[in-house]
Amino acid sequence: MNFHALKCKSQFSFILLFFTVCLYAQIPAGYYANATGKNKAELKTALYNIIHNHTQLEYYSSATSFLSTDWHPATQSAPNGYYWDMYSNNVRTTWSGMNREHNMPKSWFGIASGQENSAPIGCDLHNLYPSDATANSAKLNYPLGEVTGTPTYTNGVVKVGNNGLIFIEGDATLKYNGSVFEPANEYKGDFARDYMYMVTCYEDYANVWQSIGTSSMLQKNKYPVFNRWAINLLLKWSRQDPVSEKEIVRNNAVYALQKNRNPFVDYSEFAEFIWGKFINEAWVEGATLPEDEVKFEIKFPIVNDTLTATLNYPEKSTYFIRGINGIILKTGKFTSEGVIQVAELKNGMYLLEVYSAIKKRYVTKFIVRH
Repeated sequence: MNFHALKCKSQFSFILLFFTVCLYAQIPAGYYANATGKNKAELKTALYNIIHNHTQLEYYSSATSFLSTDWHPATQSAPNGYYWDMYSNNVRTTWSGMNREHNMPKSWFGIASGQENSAPIGCDLHNLYPSDATANSAKLNYPLGEVTGTPTYTNGVVKVGNNGLIFIEGDATLKYNGSVFEPANEYKGDFARDYMYMVTCYEDYANVWQSIGTSSMLQKNKYPVFNRWAINLLLKWSRQDPVSEKEIVRNNAVYALQKNRNPFVDYSEFAEFIWGKFINEAWVEGATLPEDEVKFEIKFPIVNDTLTATLNYPEKSTYFIRGINGIILKTGKFTSEGVIQVAELKNGMYLLEVYSAIKKRYVTKFIVRH
């Protein structure tokens, strides 16, 4: 991997220093060995065989489990932490007002209220999350999607309303016409990887998926399971919202309790080898992805007050700008063009950390001179 800077006129000068460090989740050695060399349906089934047999937890104990899987770090307003709720911005330090929510609705796999403990799929922590009760009620069993027009429900984090997302494949127009549930942008990848996990871990449910709500996303087969528009949606969200530290920490915590992992959190590229752009390639752990052998570079942009990075899938890459003292001053994701706005930075030296789509960390020192 080559690193260099392009020198051109700008109101900024940058001194660059690059190095890379691989990021690893706590994956047991050899955990995915039997997935090596596979793709498409064969890879999905290999993952099923790895993760399917796991410890069944008690559904109503999940509120206690959430203290280890979904407890948000301390903040000024909640010095002892609070439940990490992907469904609202409410800061709750007690269970009051919360629900146990199946991200993929339990009605889709034939589990009624009160029957959650009847099968592992009903109380799987990889699919159970603490959620605001009102948002949970509004979500119902709608498929995932992106809302257009005026939502029928929104709390500023999640939305319910008419689906407006359209995909074009050749001469085909792919769209779901109906009401959908849309999570916040920062959690869309979380939901996508959860749904991919569910149809993989419970591949044996191929003939069980219920007609309620599932006709929009699921088919009654082992592969590809998802309808074509749903595949496009989940891949889009997985690419745009890469695996976060929250997901990695949660995956490790669930594994400690349930003894299985979400493969799509450990290796988000599994989605591409099963349903996406790498379906004609064989997955090999630790191998460079076909499109990811690229240089990382920072360019001196023509546009004022912006810093531009060149790397694959910039919109999937998270950045942190730190002061030399290590304090985070700004964080977010690059635009699809790899741009960050830095106009608010004062003259001085900074550190730019980039966490890329292929679990690499790049660190750059740069100096701003207005």
